[in-house]
Amino acid sequence: MLANFTLLLRIAGRNLWRNRGRSLITGAAIAAGVALCIASFGIMDGMSSDMVRSITDTNLGHVQIHAPDFSARPKLSLAFDQARVRTELAAHTVGVEAVSARVIGWVLAETPRQSASVELVGVDPIREAAVTQLDRHVRRGRYLPSAATPWPEPKALNADDRALDARLTQEQAKLAEAEIAALDGAALTPPQASGHEAAAETRALLERLAPDPSAPPPLLLGDRLAKRLHAEPGAKIRLRAQDLDGNPTSAAFRVVGVVHTGNAAFDANRAIAHIADVRHFFSLGDRAHELTLRLRVPSEAPRVVRALEGAALNRGLSVKTWQELRPDVVSMVQMNSGFTAMLVTIIFAIAAIGVADTILMAVFERRRELGVLKAVGMRPLAIVVLIESEAVLLGLGASIVGMALGLGIDALLGRFGIPLGGLSGFSLAGAAIPPVLHASVTVQGVFLPAVAMLAMSLLASLWPALIAAGTEPVLAMRER
Repeated sequence: MLANFTLLLRIAGRNLWRNRGRSLITGAAIAAGVALCIASFGIMDGMSSDMVRSITDTNLGHVQIHAPDFSARPKLSLAFDQARVRTELAAHTVGVEAVSARVIGWVLAETPRQSASVELVGVDPIREAAVTQLDRHVRRGRYLPSAATPWPEPKALNADDRALDARLTQEQAKLAEAEIAALDGAALTPPQASGHEAAAETRALLERLAPDPSAPPPLLLGDRLAKRLHAEPGAKIRLRAQDLDGNPTSAAFRVVGVVHTGNAAFDANRAIAHIADVRHFFSLGDRAHELTLRLRVPSEAPRVVRALEGAALNRGLSVKTWQELRPDVVSMVQMNSGFTAMLVTIIFAIAAIGVADTILMAVFERRRELGVLKAVGMRPLAIVVLIESEAVLLGLGASIVGMALGLGIDALLGRFGIPLGGLSGFSLAGAAIPPVLHASVTVQGVFLPAVAMLAMSLLASLWPALIAAGTEPVLAMRER
């Protein structure tokens, strides 16, 4: 049987070489189709990789640990003992490259020209740079220093302070009642102090009892937030909020750097400071809201999550991969894959028509020869194998050439990329799209087009093969 198959391959090769022009044209079309498909996979895979890196390398990491409700409704009270969690991390996981703790809260940021609601994030500068590479995104100024700012101890309230605090609390309550009554159209006795006066007295009391550090703590701003606040490196920003106990807290911070990540939400709303400074600001002690993990192999995130969930770590905490935290980005990546599959299918369909036409023409030209083969005893199945062998040889040779061309295109696009011009600097689903798209070479992106093209060649040549197998020897041998 092997000898027969070898003979069929030799006949198939001779038949392809008999009409070299037509075979070369069809082979060139197949090779071009495979090369274009590999290049398409490379661009889409590169774009998807850039989107994933833009969110994992600037914010999410690969795995996050926090209170179950924190990702949906972040609150100061959802902090946990991060020292205990770190111990269990070391005991139950392998493959974790770096871990960074964060504290997160919303504050009112005030500058002489503007104010805005800001997400204040406290990070360990050294650990955070190892997890999200935040230090690489500083565009103006400098990164956060590794040392925290020394804060003065808060002063205790004396009798006069307590009396003032009680009066201001009463005034604030009356102001709230007056505002509600004004909405209802009722008349109440106005409070003795206006809202601005009460707020000014409250700020003065707070700044006297909890004075600012001698040097303002350093702060990083997203570039869009810096533009909105009119704050550049060196500017002083006053942050106001409520601490963990519900008490008002206020402190002046100094902008030391402006970051650009390409993530629109991040760059427009986030301010970043040393974790010790933010903990002091919110009176959080040694607790954290979030632990972010960076893995040596990102694809092992589900395994790491399973290991952590099976340990004592999961007592009251949630462990999630970046895919679970950002299903919208996963959907975008899947949509890219679907678009690529659709494009590849169109290219393959066009190439398959060319293969079918080439094989069909060869069958019609060799009807007399096929009739002779059947007359001397060749079975219809052998005729089908012969024709399919021609398609395999044609498709295999062209696919190898196409793979080489596709890898060459991917190498060029991986090095130089495709500039997006005026479309640079935008994001999809919060994931940054780089100004230059680079191709990414994957095993699937290289071999899948070649294998699929080979399968399409086999399918496309099946109809001509069946026509050849049904040739009547007597009728075929009469043709000239």
